[in-house]
Amino acid sequence: MAAKPLRFLYFSTYEWDDRWRRKQRLAHELARHEEVSLLYVEPPTADSLLDWARGSFSPSHLPPQRPDRGQALLGEPRRVGERVWAMTVTEKVLPLGRWSKLRQMPLLRRFNRAYQIARLRAALRRLPPGDLVLWLTHPLQRWALAAFPERRLACYDWTDDWTAFEVLPVADREWLAAENEALLREVDLVFAVSKSLYARARALNPQSWELPNATDLAVIGRAAVEGPIDGAVAALPRPRIGYVGQIADKLDYALIGRLAELRPDWSFIFVGNVWENHREEVEALAARPNLHFLGRRPYAELPDILRGFDLCLLPHRLTPLTASMDPIKLYDYLATGKPIVGTPVAGMERFADVVYTGRTAEELVAQMERAFLEPPDLRERRLAYAHQATWERRGEQAYRIIRNLIEER
Repeated sequence: MAAKPLRFLYFSTYEWDDRWRRKQRLAHELARHEEVSLLYVEPPTADSLLDWARGSFSPSHLPPQRPDRGQALLGEPRRVGERVWAMTVTEKVLPLGRWSKLRQMPLLRRFNRAYQIARLRAALRRLPPGDLVLWLTHPLQRWALAAFPERRLACYDWTDDWTAFEVLPVADREWLAAENEALLREVDLVFAVSKSLYARARALNPQSWELPNATDLAVIGRAAVEGPIDGAVAALPRPRIGYVGQIADKLDYALIGRLAELRPDWSFIFVGNVWENHREEVEALAARPNLHFLGRRPYAELPDILRGFDLCLLPHRLTPLTASMDPIKLYDYLATGKPIVGTPVAGMERFADVVYTGRTAEELVAQMERAFLEPPDLRERRLAYAHQATWERRGEQAYRIIRNLIEER
């Protein structure tokens, strides 16, 4: 008997781009099933009709140009995969003014939300028919539960302790925590990325499952075989200690500076987008001759970059945020087979037999020197872990849990 068709309304906190992070990868894997179609909802813009007319736009993942922002005003979906559509829609088509009191009027806020919902419904009608599954990824998306009461199932993919970030999308940290707790209680199913988040979710919702991150062997796995090395990396002296990922709140910038100070003849390489709230710290570190920030690179170039590393680094701060995480880069590092050294953040304990941890710069340097002399079998064990932790496996696991829960109802 053929499986009943499903339409996923999949809310993300990231745009559909070439970086292929967790939200994009799971969406892609869910839509591999022929009976699934998926609408991937990117972060909304805050552009009004007046903004569009003036050509003055708010910060967004979209280019600051009228055609692109006009697409968000209209809520026009675009096809990005065989059964996947992506769209951005504004959450502020009105007001036609810039007065704060006008912007906060309840009537206008209700109108803007109603417009957003209407555009989402119009986009859903373009998908093949099927039962509606809501996939939420942030507590600020909780409004969708009331907006789509006809859904067959609602899922929450919980990936971070949202209140632990330095910069929040709202002013009230306690309100955000309450929204997150309410969302955990109200959805039918929770996927939690780490052991700590899973324990917290399970206490509020019995239909909670641990769904860790994973790696893409088809791309990142190429770093484990012979091939070209990125020119900017190859030009640096060895040993090369590298990090690939967001240059953001999770990094310990003081620790990074101390590592560079302890080993001035080693090259420390960082590849990724620098968050604006840490730009000054990065600029100060980049003044050191052995600290190299290469910026964001296309996903397809990462194998050539990783291939040039002698050791992969995970220099995260030890905070409530990193205690709740499960770093994708850890799985990507495993797929290279190279030694991995980092602070003992959540996720490292899963692979304690093949990674090296330390809390201070001195401890990490000692672990790096130990890693350079490790026996060859550790490389094979890391690769074996990576082959057990692929996005294909994670997507299939999530799909089976969703399908089984639907069939039980």
